[in-house]
Amino acid sequence: MKMAWPILIIAFGAALDLAAKLWARASLEPYGAATEFLPFVALRLTFNHGVSFSLLSFEGEIARLTLLLATAALTASFGLWAFRSQGLERIAASSIVAGALANVIDRAVYGTVTDYLDLHFGAWHPFVFNLADVWITAGAILLVFCQFSRKQSNVAVRNSSKTT
Repeated sequence: MKMAWPILIIAFGAALDLAAKLWARASLEPYGAATEFLPFVALRLTFNHGVSFSLLSFEGEIARLTLLLATAALTASFGLWAFRSQGLERIAASSIVAGALANVIDRAVYGTVTDYLDLHFGAWHPFVFNLADVWITAGAILLVFCQFSRKQSNVAVRNSSKTT
């Protein structure tokens, strides 16, 4: 049952994001006006040809395939980490894989990653993202927490061994 958790998290997270992307592509006008959704999030369909914040956005099929293969390899390495880790670290790595896998599939099918959640504060719109980005960010924050907690535990163990 321990091995089922990463599979469930990855499958559910990726499927939910891919379903939302299909909905966005079918329902929203590409690069159209934003539609209010939540207080700081609107719906607006855009396409990311690179990675986060459109970094590494290159033209051409070779560049697209190179980016696809690189992100697929990175996703696979996080997948191995998810299956080899335990506890919160396993959940965090699985969350990252769910988001990364959904973005890899989207890029493989359409050549770009579909973004549809427009973060805004008044007239300032810093970026548009998707649920996969939420899974990746949440997993990364949880991994940092796990590392910080582990470091604090190691300090506590070292300090207690000095007093005995």
